[in-house]
Amino acid sequence: MSHLKTSCMKKNIPLLFCAMISLFTLFSACKKENGSKKAGKTITLFTPVYGSKNAALDGLNGNPNEAVSQTGKIYIKDNFIYLNDQNKGIHVFDNSNPSNPIKIAFLSIPGNLDIAIKDNTLYADMYSDLLAIDISNPRQAAITNKIENFFTGRSYVNGFPAIMNENIVVQWLQRDTIVEENDNLFPGCQLCAGGDILTLSAAGIKSTGTAGSMAGMVLMNDHLYAITESHNVGIVDIRNAGNPQLLNSFFAGFDLQTIFPFEGKLFLGSAVGMFMYDVSNPQLPVSLGEFTHGRACDPVITDGQYAYVTLHAGELCGGEANELHVIDIRNLPQSQLVKTYQLTKPTGLSKEGNLLFVCDETEVKVYNANNPGDLRILNRIRGSQPYDVITNNGKAIVVCSNGLYQYDYSNINSIRQLSFIAAKKK
Repeated sequence: MSHLKTSCMKKNIPLLFCAMISLFTLFSACKKENGSKKAGKTITLFTPVYGSKNAALDGLNGNPNEAVSQTGKIYIKDNFIYLNDQNKGIHVFDNSNPSNPIKIAFLSIPGNLDIAIKDNTLYADMYSDLLAIDISNPRQAAITNKIENFFTGRSYVNGFPAIMNENIVVQWLQRDTIVEENDNLFPGCQLCAGGDILTLSAAGIKSTGTAGSMAGMVLMNDHLYAITESHNVGIVDIRNAGNPQLLNSFFAGFDLQTIFPFEGKLFLGSAVGMFMYDVSNPQLPVSLGEFTHGRACDPVITDGQYAYVTLHAGELCGGEANELHVIDIRNLPQSQLVKTYQLTKPTGLSKEGNLLFVCDETEVKVYNANNPGDLRILNRIRGSQPYDVITNNGKAIVVCSNGLYQYDYSNINSIRQLSFIAAKKK
């Protein structure tokens, strides 16, 4: 520990911050088998590259030919698809012809994970900041306003400050290094103290669209609701769409992950259960109850009578459950589990009519949900780690690890692929 203190002090780095970085690196870095115990272990260290925050904002209109690298959340509005490229920005596709979606723009937004749209204003997170962006012309988008430090839970990323001295993390470098088993307990501090923090010099029809089940930010009744950190939901007035105004935030439950809006209510998925709120008064949400389960990652959707919740184990959520829960919510304060279905590793889900679509590791399972207590599989859409799905009017948009697919399921017995947009990992 004395080595940790000495090396940090040499670079004028707060000890607590350096230790935090070190612990993160130690416990989250990737281990690799190297076949020799004496050679130690190989870990991957991630180094942030900082650039001017103002330059990042000025560079909003990125290269339309930018390839998708790491698929994330999706949003659809009118004839457009908005696909998040994790921590990089948003790809915009004209989907007037689902068999031939055309890429028209790329919004370069470092740290972006979530999307929501009202009229011609797109809302996006840039690490801890909330941006309001005029997309009247997506090819020439413009930031109209921002709320700084709104997403308080994202002030630090990978143990480093996301925004520091008017600079922002614009890129991550990674390198493998070998450490002996008896090396300093805090190898990450050597990264911190070694000066590896780098800096770049500044050189529609509907008023809102549809988010996927993995969304952490949604719109309802001229207000934006977003998970701002693990236990809180922030509320923003968007009656003037281009000039969002922060109202307040409230404690909504533990370990929040997703939000699903439905008829004046919010259904919050968390690592410990589902929390339900009435937002008839948009600024004063009222708890309607909760449904608890074992620890697991937990997106949720509802049709107003039943809630469908997928649980999957591992990652940061912990737990061992890989299940689909069907919950009777007709009496919200006394919601009851109807049935549990065992799955492999489910994530996002969607429902249209009596059809329920559930992403489950290597496929999207399509169920007849006419009887929620007796779901029957009608078909399967094979895919590479499907993450989320949005269904509407016989069409399904599925985000997978290798790209974005569109399907026609108007004939449920013969689901037909319409198009595919490939992700090209760098």
